[in-house]
Amino acid sequence: MRGFFAGVARAFAFLRVAIANLFVGLLLLALFAALVMGGSGGVDVPDDTALVVAPKGAIVEQTGTPDPVPALLGVGGSGQVAAADLLRAIDRATSDDRVAVLALDLSDLLYVSAAHVESLGAAIRAFQDAGKKVIASSELYTQDRYHLASFADEVYLHPLGQVALPGYGMYRDYYSGLLDKLKVNVHVFRVGTYKAAVEPFTRPDMSPEAREANLALVTDLWDSYVNSVAENRNMTPEAFRRFADEYDVLLGEVGGDPARAALEHGLVDELLTPEALRERLAAEVGEEDAEDLSRTAFSKYLVATGPELPKSGDRIAVVVAEGAIQMGDQSRGSVGSDSTGRLIRRAREDDSVKAIVLRVDSPGGSAFASEVIRQELELAQTAGKPVVASMGGVAASGGYWISATADEIWASPTTITGSIGVFSMVPSLEESFSSIGVTRDGVGSTALSDSYDIFSGVSDRMGTILQASVDHIYERFLNLVARGRDMSVEDVDAIGQGRVWTGRKALELGLVDGLGDLERAVEAAARLAELDDYSVRLMEKELSPGEQLLMRFAENLGFAESAAGHWIRRALAGVEELHALNDPGHVYAICASCPRG
Repeated sequence: MRGFFAGVARAFAFLRVAIANLFVGLLLLALFAALVMGGSGGVDVPDDTALVVAPKGAIVEQTGTPDPVPALLGVGGSGQVAAADLLRAIDRATSDDRVAVLALDLSDLLYVSAAHVESLGAAIRAFQDAGKKVIASSELYTQDRYHLASFADEVYLHPLGQVALPGYGMYRDYYSGLLDKLKVNVHVFRVGTYKAAVEPFTRPDMSPEAREANLALVTDLWDSYVNSVAENRNMTPEAFRRFADEYDVLLGEVGGDPARAALEHGLVDELLTPEALRERLAAEVGEEDAEDLSRTAFSKYLVATGPELPKSGDRIAVVVAEGAIQMGDQSRGSVGSDSTGRLIRRAREDDSVKAIVLRVDSPGGSAFASEVIRQELELAQTAGKPVVASMGGVAASGGYWISATADEIWASPTTITGSIGVFSMVPSLEESFSSIGVTRDGVGSTALSDSYDIFSGVSDRMGTILQASVDHIYERFLNLVARGRDMSVEDVDAIGQGRVWTGRKALELGLVDGLGDLERAVEAAARLAELDDYSVRLMEKELSPGEQLLMRFAENLGFAESAAGHWIRRALAGVEELHALNDPGHVYAICASCPRG
């Protein structure tokens, strides 16, 4: 079965490369036209301007290389904005007298983790503390959008919009009934009472253990969300909970008008059409006529205020580990044993780098690849360079594995972390083929020659071998965490078993050292390296010229949000997940229930 999946993944990869090559010619033509028609003039920031932060797609740690297949199908452009770029723009504008107001336009924001909201919220508060106003607007507020908007001084909503607050949930599709009908046997080998990644293939519903752990997690996340938004909006948590819990009743009281419901219950400050919003923004910067409004997009503002020039002297290197952890060389915005390991090695061999911060936003993946990356970090520590792990939205399973032996671990209060557990899963089709009259027979040189064959099944002896391998990897996982966290193996096992925790709970359990964002982790690394004067250097894989052209093209495409686009993206994501299952020992440390952007 894995061979079949690998074949599908290879075909998909070939198609992607072919399309990318086709795009290169188009990109060169588009760039030539842009140069001829648009010139290359600089960007000017006028006085009394509004800095417009309008992220499109998902806010991520590191933007990856766009996939040409969705772009060709018209179902999405690059779809990513680096959180660091947003933070840099807001930070610069805080002390820039030319910027009078910060305008958050969130209509095209598709996803942002609670951890990134906390970092952006801190930057927004600093902007406000400088005596400047922040306004937020959206045609419709999803839960993610509203969390970020709640930090603004004023929140505006379109008169036909709404604030959608479904809360947090963990729901999965379960395939055991389908597999039974197809007579596909799924052989599972795992360690961890709460390691539920394999459950969709072995049972028709969520196990009691997974239900217990998942309910505790979503409750903790929702409590954090409620308290944060209620504080930002000067509401009581009870009033905010009532809006979410009794939305159907409250909506009926206002004749089914969701915008009015949000207004009357204090979630937004005013209902404004786009034209009224422009007039309001113009008034904020001191203009009487909306036509005279000066607006500067954050991306252009970053260009106008110049690149951050590398400084000489001591440095702290930041290496981003975002996405599924896989073997080999992966593109930027992904985690590969070779590619990520190479970045860590470059930091170790650079004499100007005195400490390393590993920024993790990953649900895990290959256990083998996770260990390769962790070993590179340990080599840096042996070379005398402190390593600090900084956890973003998710740092679970393999994401925790690579962090386990860092000198210090910092997490956001809402980081999903832990999930210390491993599994192996092998499908076989012997009963499927038997039902249509296909049988299999042969000879082998050893007792294990037919131990695993997709058409013959998994023998008892091979089952013993696979379970022993999983047990061994789990034992190694426990020992790494015990050594890194100065805990006993028994204590780690008690909080392991595949269970996930929020960062706040992980601090109580000893899985992390402190709560804070990337900046706090960098400060911790400087303290460990005994540095007072230093600069921060992001270590990342350079984009090839073709990848740069593809990114420019994808950005120009924008988004095509449609039902068809949603399902095409979902199907492509499924193929990518199959492609990511490339552990040589078929053993994985994955948090399947962790959210992904």
